[in-house]
Amino acid sequence: MELDKKIVYFYLKKESSAKKHFWSSVQMPCIRSDMEEYELLLYEVPEFFCGKWGKKGKSGESWKREQLLELLKEKLEEPGIVDYYLQPALSQMMEIEEKLPPEILLRQVMKQNLCWEYLFVIGSEDQADGCEAEEQKRLLFALLQEYFSRINHLTVVTDNPRIYAEIADYVYEEYGIPTAYASKLEKRIGKSKKTTVLDIRYRYLPPYASIPTEATYIDFWSEEEKRERLQMKRRDVRYLSTVKFLDTLAKNGYNTRVNQTHKQKEKK
Repeated sequence: MELDKKIVYFYLKKESSAKKHFWSSVQMPCIRSDMEEYELLLYEVPEFFCGKWGKKGKSGESWKREQLLELLKEKLEEPGIVDYYLQPALSQMMEIEEKLPPEILLRQVMKQNLCWEYLFVIGSEDQADGCEAEEQKRLLFALLQEYFSRINHLTVVTDNPRIYAEIADYVYEEYGIPTAYASKLEKRIGKSKKTTVLDIRYRYLPPYASIPTEATYIDFWSEEEKRERLQMKRRDVRYLSTVKFLDTLAKNGYNTRVNQTHKQKEKK
């Protein structure tokens, strides 16, 4: 039975030549969020159409960014599509402003983290004003709702504590957790193996020496440079990101919790 709600992930297919319809898609098993199920569709975008605008297609016409954008738009207008996410590398190539991944995908990444005792949230700066900051606050609150009871220490790294005052008041009143604020990550605080860093700040490169030993680092924006530098300088830190999660699906879809959950449901 085909699900009504679908999420699309567009990712770059490197060293890919032109194909007749320019796309190849992978239909993955459903992913669950609370009581709802979503079907995840993965679409390869050949590198041929992203980084080499001067190349000629079979028709002899030169492919341009606007034409590829039109193809993306057509996919998003298909029935049942409720949200989408562009791989950051693809977003940069196409000069499209990067957006946060859909909430359902961020939930899947956060579920892979088991320890929430010491939580550091890195936020604000670029998103300090306007509705974008409010949307990020709403998203953060929704994602952390099921983890608040497991948190003993909450620190928000921000240049604008006002944005997070509502969350701070809530966790204190409901769970007795006081919220500390810091303008930047200082030298290692938190606790070895029991610290989670939740990074929602756009284009932020953390001081890697300040991250506690064997911490979990969850990156909302999934920047390639951040991932590479973190894995090079701090191999003890577990890095989780939506892009890495989705790229794993695209490369090896049956080696993830999403698909394992689906297989278990089929056996019942």
